[in-house]
Amino acid sequence: MIDSRIYLDHAATTPLAEAVSQAMAPWLTQDFGNPSSTHLEGRKARAAIDSAREAVATSLGVLFGEVIFTSGGTEAANLAILGSAMAGLGGERNKILIGAAEHHCVLHLIKPLAKLGYEIALIPCDSRSRIQPSALVECIDEATLLVSVMHANNETGVVNPISELSVIAHRHGALFHTDAVQTYLTLPTDLDALGADMVSVSAHKVNGPKGIGALAFRSGIKLDPILFGGGQEREMRGGTENVAGIIGFGTAVGLNREPSLRKAARNQFVAVLEKMQVPLGLTVGVGDDVLPSHAHFVLQKSSAEVALIKLDRAGVSCSSGAACSSGSLEPSHVLLAVGFDEARANRGLRFTFGDSTTLEEATEAARRISRVLDPSQWGADE
Repeated sequence: MIDSRIYLDHAATTPLAEAVSQAMAPWLTQDFGNPSSTHLEGRKARAAIDSAREAVATSLGVLFGEVIFTSGGTEAANLAILGSAMAGLGGERNKILIGAAEHHCVLHLIKPLAKLGYEIALIPCDSRSRIQPSALVECIDEATLLVSVMHANNETGVVNPISELSVIAHRHGALFHTDAVQTYLTLPTDLDALGADMVSVSAHKVNGPKGIGALAFRSGIKLDPILFGGGQEREMRGGTENVAGIIGFGTAVGLNREPSLRKAARNQFVAVLEKMQVPLGLTVGVGDDVLPSHAHFVLQKSSAEVALIKLDRAGVSCSSGAACSSGSLEPSHVLLAVGFDEARANRGLRFTFGDSTTLEEATEAARRISRVLDPSQWGADE
C-alpha cells in the first residue's frame, strides 16, 4: 500500500533529475562568472553554455547557432511569433493563423499582434482537439505571414499532424512555428522531421530546471528581438544568461527516457478506473495519436474545481484544463474549442504520467479516485 502522495501532473512540470541538479550545483556557487566577461571565470561560463547549446541544438536537429535560450517555453513562443510579426511589419503579408486550442502563451498574443496591425484568424480544431489539414487549407491565403500550431495539445495530449500542416503553410509562402513543449524528447521534434521553421521547447517538462527554454529556428528566418539589452544570444535576447539553468537544460536532454513506462502506467490507470466504473469519461481516448503520458477525462457531474480539492486531500496531484483566476475557475478554452458547452468545459481533469510513475502508483491513484468520486458520496450539487 502506498501511503505517500502520488504525483500525476507531469505535463505541468516534472521533477528535477538528480544528474541535472548535480550539474547545476557548481554554477550556483563557486563557478559564478558572467559569460560576457573576458576573464577566466567568464570564459569558463561561456564554454559551458556553448556545450549546453550544442546538446540542445543536436536534440532539435539544428546547428549550434540556430538555438536561442529563453526564460521558458512562453518566451520562446513569444519570440517566434512576435519576433516574426515585428520583422514582417510593412510587408505584403498581414495575416497570422493560430490554432484554436493553443496554449495561452500563444493565444494571448492575439491582442498585441492586432495592435501591430495584423489580422488574426483561429484555425478550428475537430472534436478531439486536433487541427486537420483541411481546416488550415480553409484559412490560409497568400497574405499569411505565419502559422502557429502546437505539436500536441497540453490538455488532451492529442498530437497534431505538424508535418502535413507545415507543407500547406510553405506552399503559401508562410512561416511555420510549433510549440513542442509537450512532445520534446518524447516524439521527434527536430525541424526537418516536423517541417517547421521554428520550434519552441522548455526544460522543466523534461526533468530540467524551471526558468529556461529555447527557440530553434532555421537560418535565414527574420526575427526581431523582444528583449533588449547587452546583445546576448546573438543580439536576439538581451540580458545576462541563466548559466546554471542552461547547463541544467543541456544535461537534461542527455537523460535516458522511456515513454513506454509512461504509457504502461497510464494504461494501467485507465483500465483500473474503467473496471471500477468511476464516473469519468475519457475525452479523446488513449490511442496512437495521444501522448503516452496523458489521460484526459470529463466528469459526468459537478465541477473539476470540487474534484481537484477532494483529490488533493486524498493525496493525488492532478490538474484541470481550466485556469484559476481571481478565485474562480474558468471553463477550459480547449474543451470550448472542441465544442463542449461551458458546463462540460468546467469538468475536465488531466492526469499525466512520468517515467518515474510506477504501475503500483497508477493502480493506487485509480483506487483513491474511485473512493473520492463515488457517486453515492458525491452529488451533482457539489
